[in-house]
Amino acid sequence: MRPAGPADADELLRLRVAVLDGGPLSEEWRDTFRDDMRERLGRDADLLAFVVPAADGRLAACAIGIVYHGYRGPGHPTGRWGRIHTVVTDPAHRRRGHARAVTAALIEALGGRGCGSIELRATEAGAPLYRTFGFGPVDGFMRLDVGTAARPSGGDPASPPQP
Repeated sequence: MRPAGPADADELLRLRVAVLDGGPLSEEWRDTFRDDMRERLGRDADLLAFVVPAADGRLAACAIGIVYHGYRGPGHPTGRWGRIHTVVTDPAHRRRGHARAVTAALIEALGGRGCGSIELRATEAGAPLYRTFGFGPVDGFMRLDVGTAARPSGGDPASPPQP
């Protein structure tokens, strides 16, 4: 196992696509992801990734995470929190401890960057592994895709509310 670098971008893309559960991905999405990995891995301290190389030159597994900067509080003394975006093992290399190894390395690295907490979205298959690290469910989160959101009534959303 080792940290991922820019040369791993194509394989990270292959593994990332394997775990996405949405509709078909555009070439633009694929190009953007690949280019972002090439540009940032090893240069941007807030993008962390670990990989297990396979004997055939491909990657057997990977874990990718991001350090987010927020505000400080009792639960986040540094104002930093982490998110694990991807943990995936190529089907030909499963049941060998690769997901555990890359996840453990990513958790340690996120903690080393000052993250007071780490979140992830677990699949049914991955949840048992994450529970062994101490992850638990958190209720109440919602998501908004800003580009498709309905505009609030009452004026320009960029303008502050009037008293």
